[in-house]
Amino acid sequence: MANISQARGALLEEAILFLLEKVGYETIDQHSSLLDDSLRVGSSGLDVRGRGAWHQIDALASFRSSPAFMYPLRLMVEAKCYQASRPVGIEVARNSVGVLKDISENYFTMHSRGGISSQAPRFNYHAAIFSTSGYTSGAVAYAVAHQIFLIQYENVQVIQPLINAIMDFDEDCITNYGKGALSEVREIYRSALHDRAYPLTTPRSVTEVGHELIESSIIEAVRNIRGSYFGMLQGRWPLHLLTENELPASAFLTDIVRCRITGYESGNWKFTPLNVSENSDNWFELQFSLPEDIAKMVRDNFGDREAVANIKQQHFSYIDLSGVIGGIRRNIRLELDQNWIARYISSLDEVRN
Repeated sequence: MANISQARGALLEEAILFLLEKVGYETIDQHSSLLDDSLRVGSSGLDVRGRGAWHQIDALASFRSSPAFMYPLRLMVEAKCYQASRPVGIEVARNSVGVLKDISENYFTMHSRGGISSQAPRFNYHAAIFSTSGYTSGAVAYAVAHQIFLIQYENVQVIQPLINAIMDFDEDCITNYGKGALSEVREIYRSALHDRAYPLTTPRSVTEVGHELIESSIIEAVRNIRGSYFGMLQGRWPLHLLTENELPASAFLTDIVRCRITGYESGNWKFTPLNVSENSDNWFELQFSLPEDIAKMVRDNFGDREAVANIKQQHFSYIDLSGVIGGIRRNIRLELDQNWIARYISSLDEVRN
């Protein structure tokens, strides 16, 4: 049976899929042109074939451009929209690891003219967990060990109106918590986001109040996030970088941009361009949040040459940012003072105390 927490998680997952599309991903659902024999429309949503079983994965995205020497990339998205005092626990990470392992081992057979056959993966699957309330230390350690990416939105101002709107989705918004309730929540939101007519069904699990909330404040809040970018800190640690407005193309005339970090006093963390005034057309603020345990891992591994991957980076830490800037898909390197991570951790302690 579904519950209100799961319904909120489903709404957050749909919002994240929408923001992923700004980066270059395509949502895979029952309306998608990407359906193949590794996918099926199940009784409660999208199913993905694993080595041992079919798995219901309602939030799945495919990257539109496959990098050279890699099978097509698919990302399994799981989102948790809990109260601020409730971090995501290790059980969520364990479930993601199990599903990811099974679907990653769904091989297909290739036959050669000589009668020799071999097996190869069809897709390169990855998994990411998104949280509005952080993670327990156990969840972080387990997820990192099994290469599950963690994104958190604590104290990210630009996404807070969306989180607040989703938290307003309460028991008055659903009358029936049956098997199809979450699918209906997703379909209403997804249809509204993509300007599709939602087919009315009976019986309906979502009330008129819930329907109106999804199509008003929850839709409006995610559409107000006009800038969505993903970055890899030190080549290893993912960040979802958000802005109220798209990044200005004029600020990225080169592929390397020096940045500074702000937010030490407020806890609202932002990357801003170095030596650029707020009144300039080249000004931007990339908002983010990094789990404290991951921040400490970054600090402890900063000098690792494998993580740095480039001798130039002895002097700067860096984020490789990917997204659409000025209508063109760009890969940008943001260079940062290497001491920022220590200040970030210190400031987290001060805010908490």
